[in-house]
Amino acid sequence: MATIQAGRRAAPARPTRNGRVGLRYGIAFIGPFIALYIVFVLVPVVQAIVMSVHDWDLLGATREFIGLDNYVRMLWGVDMTWTMTHLFWWRLGILALAAALLVGPARRRRLTVWRAVGVLGLVAVAFALGFHPGETGFWFDPRFWTALQNTLLFTAVSTPLIAGLGLLMALALQGGRRGARWYQMAFFLPYILPVSVVTLIWTYFLSPNQGLLAALLEPLGIAPIAWLSSTDTAMIAIVATTVWWTVGFNLVLFAAGLQDVDASLYEAAALDGAGPWGKFVHVTLPGIRHVLLLVMVMQVIASFQVFGQVNIMTGGGPGSSTDVVIRHIYQTGFRDFELGYASAMSLVLFAIMLVVSVIQMKYLGKDETA
Repeated sequence: MATIQAGRRAAPARPTRNGRVGLRYGIAFIGPFIALYIVFVLVPVVQAIVMSVHDWDLLGATREFIGLDNYVRMLWGVDMTWTMTHLFWWRLGILALAAALLVGPARRRRLTVWRAVGVLGLVAVAFALGFHPGETGFWFDPRFWTALQNTLLFTAVSTPLIAGLGLLMALALQGGRRGARWYQMAFFLPYILPVSVVTLIWTYFLSPNQGLLAALLEPLGIAPIAWLSSTDTAMIAIVATTVWWTVGFNLVLFAAGLQDVDASLYEAAALDGAGPWGKFVHVTLPGIRHVLLLVMVMQVIASFQVFGQVNIMTGGGPGSSTDVVIRHIYQTGFRDFELGYASAMSLVLFAIMLVVSVIQMKYLGKDETA
């Protein structure tokens, strides 16, 4: 009898009238956002998928189904071969990352499915990068690979710089220092400027003839440097411009995250003999883990979509040393009228950003305190 009564008590309760009313209010509250999300996000994504398998021009006069030809044009070429030395350092770095992902499971003697998939995926990427045209071959779209390489380089360099400097600046202003709010405001102000204004400021600043930087270096005996006209310095100039423009936003995010770290944890760490580095590693970083995840994900997505700085400051040059994927997509779709091929490149870039973001959320977002 007691068992029957316990089973009845364990049975799930039926939704009450108040619960049903709350559900309706909740659906009504999020309904406008869901509708806008479907119209302006999901529908364009589906349309891009459809367009990517068509020969689709800008005016819509040509809409011929061509299957995967756009993807073959993007990712393949003539007389393709595979060698161990092609893109050796890129592939070595990817394999080193795959090996680093195996260090933790090797110590715990436990390999999760997600980590195994990630490692196998990195190995597959390293293997795929070994393909390249032979002596008499060529890529169907060599500009895509140049633009992708430049985009990856820009993302790999700018993301740690912007996130790291934002965190360092937030730590320097931590603790209610005098004038901290004014410093935050000063560093945040460039972020509210449009990209056209930012690039014009830096183009003038870096000008070898009348720029402020050349005037500052002249007394030191350093000859003017054509920052935007040299293949060795053009990408550096774009990275510097982006860092100055966006680091203030990350400073504000990190400053807000640091305020949520319990001060008693620092006192406990000091009693345990922890120094500044120990407090940073064992108290600060775990306390701002979710802010760090937010900053890294947002910054990687923004870096992959870099366009304005390149288009205005260098136009992808000199040569193709600063050409990026978004600029290639833009010119393919709106200059060459090939919306189908531009959609295919957009989806590949979206897939890359999605994979990188999932990896970041999987490993940076892991809560080790649970």
